[in-house]
Amino acid sequence: MNARIRRTTALDPALLNAREQLQVQYARYHTSAPFWSAYQAIQDALIHAHPQHRIDVCNQLASLAEQLGAVDHAQLLVERRPEHLSIDRHTGSTLP
Repeated sequence: MNARIRRTTALDPALLNAREQLQVQYARYHTSAPFWSAYQAIQDALIHAHPQHRIDVCNQLASLAEQLGAVDHAQLLVERRPEHLSIDRHTGSTLP
């Protein structure tokens, strides 16, 4: 794995439920579009319920997908802290 995943007690029951849902979807659809639609819906619901744990939610679900075999290697997110961002960083915007 690319990053350390933090365990949060508030998320644990929700993640257990998400695991069960993803296992059912993977058994039905493997890696076809319906699986990824279900994955996205589960992720959206978890993020909505736990907005303070967005990165953890995404990383936990990515790890679940890897454990199920949906992906070979989960791409995990790293939290960007303000002290690590440059003020002069180009945003890529072409607007004046």
